[in-house]
Amino acid sequence: MKSKFNRVLIPTDFSDTAQTAVNLGAEIAAYYKSTIDLVNAVDATVYAYAGYPFASLSKELLTSAEDALRRAKLPASAGALKVNRFVLSGNPATEVVEHAKRHSADLIVVGTHGRGAIGRFLLGSVADRVLQNAACPVIVTKKPKGKIKHPKKKSKPFSRILFPTDFSKTAGKALARAVALTEDMDAELFVLHVVDDSLITTHVEDERTIILKELRRHALDEMKKQLPAELLQNFETIGAVKRGEPGKQICAFAEANHCDLIVMGSHGRTGIERALMGSVADKVVRRAKCSVLIERK
Repeated sequence: MKSKFNRVLIPTDFSDTAQTAVNLGAEIAAYYKSTIDLVNAVDATVYAYAGYPFASLSKELLTSAEDALRRAKLPASAGALKVNRFVLSGNPATEVVEHAKRHSADLIVVGTHGRGAIGRFLLGSVADRVLQNAACPVIVTKKPKGKIKHPKKKSKPFSRILFPTDFSKTAGKALARAVALTEDMDAELFVLHVVDDSLITTHVEDERTIILKELRRHALDEMKKQLPAELLQNFETIGAVKRGEPGKQICAFAEANHCDLIVMGSHGRTGIERALMGSVADKVVRRAKCSVLIERK
């Protein structure tokens, strides 16, 4: 296999949204025969200012978290895997990132928009900070809205993968990840570049048309340079250039093509031929209906 996830870290606050991440993380771990670290972080310091007896409260919260984590269920697919359960004490995002470093996690799978409660953490804000600070790739999941129709049973975690690129070095690393996952899972790969036409300052329509045409040609040439030879055979069906606001267009393309994973880098370069992938990645994580994998710089 091209990708090698030996250890998958899954933070949970025991919410339904977190369970979506647990399910996907377990599915990925089962596919790669990885070890799972299931963790919950307790930050009792947020209650200290209100005059609570900090020592006893902290002990109660930790005991409650340990019990909840012990009872937390994993999908049947994880039955044969080694599962470590950790209760962490401190700022949730910091603890998750540090745990990943200490235990050499290869992947973090985290949900967004969790529910906060005593002894729990708000996964939305935690996911943001984990994305900013993690040294390994991070997959962000969303709780599906409504009833999801599955025309056929999935045999692999992902079947249709979208790779949006701004042709930066970070995007190149994300491309390697996208290609590896595509090959591992015999999935379909789509490659997309979005021309941010708001960066074109001229209002003369003929000039805009010429510039956009040239940018599209340039983008297609850049794609062909970066893609492996075996993918070029299907370039007409997998390569696409769109125009508009990058974050919005990436999410729309993923939804229109029924992609179940978007793989992208962060901290790309800016300019008329580039999308600002740092901010674009943030927008995609917030807007996308499917899971998003952010490859680290």
